[in-house]
Amino acid sequence: MSKISRVIWILAMVSLLTACLGLGSKDEDDNTPHYYVIDVDRGAIASTFAVNRVLYLKPVKLTPHFRSQTMVFRIANNEYKLQPPHQFFSDPEEMLTEQLKRWLQKSGLFSQVVTDDKVGADMVLETAVTALYGDQREQYSPQSILEMQFFLLTADENHAQPLFQTGLRIEINIEETTPAKVVKGWKQGLEELLATLEDDFSDYFSKRRLR
Repeated sequence: MSKISRVIWILAMVSLLTACLGLGSKDEDDNTPHYYVIDVDRGAIASTFAVNRVLYLKPVKLTPHFRSQTMVFRIANNEYKLQPPHQFFSDPEEMLTEQLKRWLQKSGLFSQVVTDDKVGADMVLETAVTALYGDQREQYSPQSILEMQFFLLTADENHAQPLFQTGLRIEINIEETTPAKVVKGWKQGLEELLATLEDDFSDYFSKRRLR
């Protein structure tokens, strides 16, 4: 075998091994799926719990723009773009429902928080997520955006009455609009948002006791 033939053979083997070992180009690496979760923890469980105040937590609903499991960035005032292959590990509605349930269970504001509509409840909480995106507009600072609406109702299927409602929007500044940093910002934002919601509920129930 000539020297040129040996060089060609060696280069061919290196290319084959590179492909087999997954050491491809950067473009190939960019197509590898990346999965994220927004996981928050209230920390300590409340020392006392409300009595006879069962909350039925309806599944959290996302507006259609942000319902996809793939992350969304805002790239212009009226333009949003999906960010494949960066996506949530599970359905975002299920993920946020679980985070909300865990937080409220620890708050002590309710004797029990349930997601089964067959369990007798005193109140119903409906939640809508109206913004969940990373802001990548050139004229704005990079941010993680989270906005949620909460509606507390009486547990009456036929004549549910509104008890309390609030809308909360959190804008967390981040270094740059990358998937990992946006998710980190969402985590911080969700912690702040749920802490505010807990305070709002606490004020509401305190005022009810004083009546």
